Amino acid sequence: MRRVWTLLIASLLYADVHSVKLEPYEIYHLKAAVAAQVLAANDSVEGKYIRNSVVVRLDDRVDRSSLQQLMKKQKALKQLIAITKSSISDQQRLVAVKKRDYESIKDLRSKSVFEKNARLAAYLSARSALLAQKEKLQNLLIQSADIEDAITKLKDRIAKENPRINGYVLRVHVRRGDFVSPGAPLVDFADISKARGVLYLSREEVAKLPHARFFIDGKEVPNPIVKLLRTTDENYISQYRAEIVVDAPKLFGKIIKLEIR
Repeated sequence: MRRVWTLLIASLLYADVHSVKLEPYEIYHLKAAVAAQVLAANDSVEGKYIRNSVVVRLDDRVDRSSLQQLMKKQKALKQLIAITKSSISDQQRLVAVKKRDYESIKDLRSKSVFEKNARLAAYLSARSALLAQKEKLQNLLIQSADIEDAITKLKDRIAKENPRINGYVLRVHVRRGDFVSPGAPLVDFADISKARGVLYLSREEVAKLPHARFFIDGKEVPNPIVKLLRTTDENYISQYRAEIVVDAPKLFGKIIKLEIR
């Protein structure tokens, strides 16, 4: 029995104990991407976990109206493109007919130069009309691509005016009627699926990490260290900053005892 107690005491003497404060796994600071007035701000969700919800809505009425007009233009433009493609198909058949008409008489001595020239002119005219239709189609396609790009940008802007949040809401910074500029804080929220803590290790502790045993509040756990800086900390100049990730506690801010033996 005396030997067991001796070993236990020796183990504790060589154990390094750290007090670690547990914080949310990640904290996010949602900021305004555009300058706008706040149309709605739901501060009742502070202290609650929400999924894919809009907490702050910025004024997007002008952008939505512009988007609606662009989508109408795009619809009409696509109809015009379809008509132009059909016209090109018809014109291609006409060019083929005019070409055959001309080639069927161009080497015949029985046909006058006037008739040959007339059929050649008809063929060339049909081909010019076809080229004009193809040029028109290319211009329409460029316009359609430009409008599609503008629609994509407007949709992205509207999404930024109505940002959706997944997480635990810590704070809503704005209220209805406020005016915000790009970069202004809107909502702070957190990922509370896990907990993260920071501690500082000595050179000796870092050296024994590969073979160390870890205990949290007296209970042995797998190595919880997920990050270790190999350079000393700028504030704790003789120690190395480390981060641990553990299961989320019921209340964050809890202080745990981490022993490294």
